[in-house]
Amino acid sequence: MALVKILALLAGQSGPTGCADQDHFTFRVERARPGAVEGLEVQVEAGGPRGGSPAVDTVKAGHVRVCIRGGAPGELVEVRLAPTRGRVFQLLYPPGGRLPITHQASPTIVVCEVEKDCDLLTMEEALRLVKRAKPTTVSLSAEDKESLFRQWRDHLKNQGMERGELVDTLRRKERQVAAARAASELLSRFGTRAKETVERFRRYGPDAIDHPSAGPITQINDAIASYNPVFNEMSERTDSYRKATADAWGKKRSTEFQALIDEALAIHTRIYALNELGQLITDCRHGFKTCPDRKAARSRVLDGAGRIATEVDGQLLSFGQRRKAFLEDLNEELFEAPPKGDAFGGSIVQ
Repeated sequence: MALVKILALLAGQSGPTGCADQDHFTFRVERARPGAVEGLEVQVEAGGPRGGSPAVDTVKAGHVRVCIRGGAPGELVEVRLAPTRGRVFQLLYPPGGRLPITHQASPTIVVCEVEKDCDLLTMEEALRLVKRAKPTTVSLSAEDKESLFRQWRDHLKNQGMERGELVDTLRRKERQVAAARAASELLSRFGTRAKETVERFRRYGPDAIDHPSAGPITQINDAIASYNPVFNEMSERTDSYRKATADAWGKKRSTEFQALIDEALAIHTRIYALNELGQLITDCRHGFKTCPDRKAARSRVLDGAGRIATEVDGQLLSFGQRRKAFLEDLNEELFEAPPKGDAFGGSIVQ
């Protein structure tokens, strides 16, 4: 029985190091521009409690095969390059020098050679590198995407690459994410606060004039108090947001963003009507002269809770759909080339 166990154990190992088959991982190594990578030494190190020295292999037929004992598919490993016979390479991809391991395919490592082709990368070649990261960013938040591009750029800087098309592309992508996030947050806050105001008025408005307590009108006023700062920011800082969008995304997307702002401002005119009705409720409850006819006031409030609220609901639904489509387009365009003729630059104002 002991001999059977030993033979079974040996069957699951390969090579003189005794590395089990499931601990072998293969990586494809290529240059961003045509050129040889044979003989390049690649070091791969897993993090976590195992630590230890990195696994090392030299490129043969465009691949390296290393042993990562206990490595689990999906686990992130750190990739480094070693000088090879006087040739120095820089690691361009994966972002930040880290990528997940898998048995299903050979993750790609992309390099360039210092004083050979690192300074010759074109914008198209840089963008192809950025597009490689697209599948891994699907579930990332805007903040995480922004961090990915920043860390990627920092990793290049740590290798001595402080300028060039890839660095510029990553900086632009970081700026695009920041502008999209700022626009998204502003438009989302408006939609949320406007909807909350409508729902409060629909629920509490009809009974607010004659209710024995101030509870209903307090609920309405609280919603309006939360809505007002969002509207004020939108109306006062539209130019800053639009400029940031134009700087990062170009004129076409900036125009689309302005159209959404205009739509929100149109919705505001109906929210303002509910705001005025809230003031009417307060005047009636206090017996002010501005509420000479409580019956007529009740009728106006019921119209607000019914017709106006329903009207705004429809407008907010359409606004939300167009906002979502706009942001999805930005996310998709994040990994595409900038439109021809668009200039990028400037900074994000938040």
